[in-house]
Amino acid sequence: MTNFKKYALAAAIVLPTIFTASNKSEAAVAVKDANKANAVNVREAAGTDSNIIGGINNNKAYEVIENNNGWLKINFNGKEAFVYGDLFNVTEEVKVVSPANLRSADNLNSEIYQVLQAGNVVEVKSIANNGFVKVSFEGKEGYVYSSLLDLSQHIVNNALGQVASANQQAQAPAAQAQAQAQNYQAPAQTYQAPAQTYQAPAQSYTANNSSAKQIIAQRESGGSYNARNGQYIGKYQLSSAYLNGDYSPANQERVADQYVAQRYGSWDNALAFWNNNGWY
Repeated sequence: MTNFKKYALAAAIVLPTIFTASNKSEAAVAVKDANKANAVNVREAAGTDSNIIGGINNNKAYEVIENNNGWLKINFNGKEAFVYGDLFNVTEEVKVVSPANLRSADNLNSEIYQVLQAGNVVEVKSIANNGFVKVSFEGKEGYVYSSLLDLSQHIVNNALGQVASANQQAQAPAAQAQAQAQNYQAPAQTYQAPAQTYQAPAQSYTANNSSAKQIIAQRESGGSYNARNGQYIGKYQLSSAYLNGDYSPANQERVADQYVAQRYGSWDNALAFWNNNGWY
């Protein structure tokens, strides 16, 4: 819900051999890594026992068709052939699927350079931390949350693996959750039980779980109840004043639903506002 000033910038990505071809990528090309080999054999099939049909000793970029157990199937002079993937750098271009913050670093406390729009094409350079990937856009580099890009599944799995693990820890006993959360420690002395003046709607309260709500949570915090950015706390980056000292997941869900219902009427309306303004 923080209203940041957005600055103009763009996004792009280069991956050494972690690429897996799919119909999601705009394009993928492989270029021989001069630091690893002066020349590379081109073979009929994936394997060192396959016939050699040519060689690559230059910087030419070859279209990648797929990754086959570490061997890249490429378009070699108009025909399909195979090269050993570890000897090449592979670049994948992908589309932005939903408005996304382009940040200066791979965390939610970093500066937002620009809000990228759906349909922008970025070049993936590497997998970063906290579910982010490093990208290049119009010649400038930054970080974008992986779920907001049309990435091949292999990259998504690598980028989100650590985030999924963190979310599982958040549901574990308090000692495990504290060990997992590196950026936020609840102020022990100032913690107050839910304010006596606040009454939960009902003991059987169930949080709204709309898809619009989940998209906003990913953009604001990567889906982490432990995220913190100044006075903004948790999964939905709510003001500490709204949470009234109770930072528990249940209270974050309850207060977020109340805030959105009062201000926007629904999470769908809140997402539409976010898409136009970069905050909610």
